[in-house]
Amino acid sequence: MRLLQYLLFFITFTVSSQIEVTIDSIISVDISSKKRAFSINYHITNTTDRELSFFLIPNTLIANSAGSLTLFPVYKIYQNGIFEDVDGPFYEKIYKEQEEIEETDDVEKRKKLIEEITKKYTLEYNNIIEAYKKNGGTNTDEAWIYKNQKLLQSIIILKPNETKNYIIKTNWNKERYYKIDDKEFYLNENDKFEIELSLSLDKLNRKTSLSMEEYSKFEKDNNFLHGTFTSNKMEINFGE
Repeated sequence: MRLLQYLLFFITFTVSSQIEVTIDSIISVDISSKKRAFSINYHITNTTDRELSFFLIPNTLIANSAGSLTLFPVYKIYQNGIFEDVDGPFYEKIYKEQEEIEETDDVEKRKKLIEEITKKYTLEYNNIIEAYKKNGGTNTDEAWIYKNQKLLQSIIILKPNETKNYIIKTNWNKERYYKIDDKEFYLNENDKFEIELSLSLDKLNRKTSLSMEEYSKFEKDNNFLHGTFTSNKMEINFGE
């Protein structure tokens, strides 16, 4: 039993020591009476003398309760030191223009924005399919092709001892009470709140989005990371 515990500790330590995730600062600005904007500045450091790679979309975030098999950094909120596992108060952005649409009250302007964005992403979709076929891709399922190519585009490479800096921009609508199923959460303005980021880097559960050759390559590559890497906690402003 002691030998097994030692081996598990050694494996965990070895994996977790490959990269470090650090929140550097959190800037918050009230942009209206009903919205507060946050900029979460953080960095990822390769602490080894080897080049490391992983799947990650680094500039948005998703709540821990909704973060299964995600490509986004996962966040946890601590209230007076206690982790509250509720889907909120921040939500991931599916596309970068999402906020612009949500903030537009003019019906005609919103309709035009939606049309422009639809056209933009339809063109992107078609270009990705076309490029895949031109490069010799053999799969004929366009939905699979798009998902596959977007996954491959999410690969981040860190050279030995390299640090990359990122910013996550997100908003809070100043709602304080959340209830999802049987979970309740209240952001008391007098409490202390902290946020923590985790990178749930996953290469072993991406089989349906990769070709057999791609999956085999990533699975065998010890420098292509699989594991969870957690940042420091930093205080975040949910006060009045």
